[in-house]
Amino acid sequence: MLERFYKDRRRAQAGTTLVELLVSLTIMGLALVLIVGTLSTGLLDAALAKRNTAAEAVVEYELDKIAAMPFNSAAYSECFATDSAVAPMPQPCPNDYALRADVTVQALAPTSRRWTVTVVSLTNGAQVGAPVAVYRVNR
Repeated sequence: MLERFYKDRRRAQAGTTLVELLVSLTIMGLALVLIVGTLSTGLLDAALAKRNTAAEAVVEYELDKIAAMPFNSAAYSECFATDSAVAPMPQPCPNDYALRADVTVQALAPTSRRWTVTVVSLTNGAQVGAPVAVYRVNR
C-alpha cells in the first residue's frame, strides 16, 4: 500500500519545472530575435541595392546624354524616379522622384571640357556614390 502511494506521488510531480520553462522560453526568444534581425537586414540590403542600381542607371543615362550633346552645352540638373518608369525632369523635383543628377561642366582649355555627374538622394540629401567625370575634346 505504501509503495502504491509513493508511485502515484512521483507521477503527479512528473511535470515541467519552472527552470525548464524559462530555459525553453529563452531559447525560443533568441531564435525569434535572430529571425527578425535577419529579415530586417535583408530588407535594408534590398533597399540599398535598389538605390545603388538606380544611381548607376542615372549615371549611365547622363553619360550617354553628355556624349550626344553639342560641345558648348551648359550644366544642368535632372530628377529621376526609381519606382515608376517616367522620363527625367528638370528641377524642382516632384515628391515621387528619389534621385537628382547634377551635371557640371568645367572648361579646361578652349578645346576640352570636363563633365562631372553627381547623384544625390532626395530623401536625405546625401550624395550617392562618387562623382563620375568624363572629358570631351572638340576636334
